[in-house]
Amino acid sequence: MFYISLSDIFFGYDSTNSLFDGVSIVFNDSDKVAIIGDNGCGKTTMLKLLAGDILPDSGDVVRNASIYMVKQINVADSKSGGEQQSYELARAFDSQAQILLLDEPTNNLDFDARQKFFTDLSMYPFGAVIVSHDRELLQQMDKILEISNGHIKIYGGNYDFYVTQKNAEQENMYSKYIDAQKEIGRLNNTLNIAQNTRQHHEAKQKKDMKNGKRSRLAANALKGKSQETEAKKRAIIQKKLEEQLQIQQSLTDKMHDDKIKIPVPNKSFYSKELIQIKSLSFAYGDNKIFDNFDFTMYGGMRIRLMGKNGTGKTTLLKIIRGDLKANGGTVKTFGKIAYLNQDLSVLDKNKTIVENIMDIANVLKHDAHAIAANFGFRGKDAMKTAGVLSGGELLKATLAAVLGGTEQPDLLILDEPTNNLEIKSISILEDALNQYRGAILLISHDEMFAKNIKVDTEIKIA
Repeated sequence: MFYISLSDIFFGYDSTNSLFDGVSIVFNDSDKVAIIGDNGCGKTTMLKLLAGDILPDSGDVVRNASIYMVKQINVADSKSGGEQQSYELARAFDSQAQILLLDEPTNNLDFDARQKFFTDLSMYPFGAVIVSHDRELLQQMDKILEISNGHIKIYGGNYDFYVTQKNAEQENMYSKYIDAQKEIGRLNNTLNIAQNTRQHHEAKQKKDMKNGKRSRLAANALKGKSQETEAKKRAIIQKKLEEQLQIQQSLTDKMHDDKIKIPVPNKSFYSKELIQIKSLSFAYGDNKIFDNFDFTMYGGMRIRLMGKNGTGKTTLLKIIRGDLKANGGTVKTFGKIAYLNQDLSVLDKNKTIVENIMDIANVLKHDAHAIAANFGFRGKDAMKTAGVLSGGELLKATLAAVLGGTEQPDLLILDEPTNNLEIKSISILEDALNQYRGAILLISHDEMFAKNIKVDTEIKIA
């Protein structure tokens, strides 16, 4: 068997930010393994350690397998990016390396290219280590490795297996949390009873002394002994209480509640024509994209634009938004339209979350704070500037600004919204869009995402 092994690996880009803390794992030439985790957790860094592009601060990396690495490709043009990605992946499979290292391999690939990649991967006779948030790809993995807080956890199955195990873990943690809460209540009650009992005894002793039933000396001796015994009991109970409070806090930190709340709008969504395009023609120089193209969309519809990279899907969105002007034909839009691109560049990076919500949702400050809270930003967190937010936070803040008010858009246009999101953020986005009752016009290569947000119409652009 050929393999790459990591033994007791420590790594950090600076002294205060440790990405890996004593990680040990073996990747072999017979397994296809996915690496998942929140943005910034160290997924790409793990690939670089395996490839030898970077060295750990301490620990050992042993390689006795041939490797081939395909790094993540970030380009503005989806067609050229898809072609470049397909070329790099073809070279990787042709290499017959014993372990392939692939960083987000399905980014930029259109439907046909994705299906070819899935087929090539399933037929590849050796191992692969793949960083991906693509759940269709994760479904084909032998193992899933999750990175969190400098440590790794291995799940011995595909994405469905991983989800089942994670749900079981969350349920187990919740059960332990409830048990800790009950024990904290019981211990607090015990302390209160002990306090009341002590006060009752002291009152009785004073009464006995007053009535001459017991001498002051005897009473004080009895009181001292009683207080010593009670103090020991209270100390034991207090220690148990502190232990339970620590358990509760630890479980609270691990139990992530990322549920967000989309409010009920204060008006009905636009139910008639939202988009009316007739006889559209458009070209980039001599490159004709649309010729006599018609398109109509009504309120409440959820449409996904399909087609190979370069056929004009994003161009059509830009024409609808008014960013590009048609060469011929008519383009009419009705109702309120909002747009989310894959860069989530809606927010002003120099303004706080609350300020962005005020601007975009057109609400007063106290309403903006309430909206921020509905999306998980409370207190000081609501005053973070957009420029310092993590990927997941930026997504939630953007959704808060666009969908958090009662004047929600009649149509939400989404251009590859899941491309730069980790799995947890994709789930948050799906939850938000399933609460939202307006129309959606979507471009996405993510089959599971389109299914989960209940797209009801697919239109292919040739």
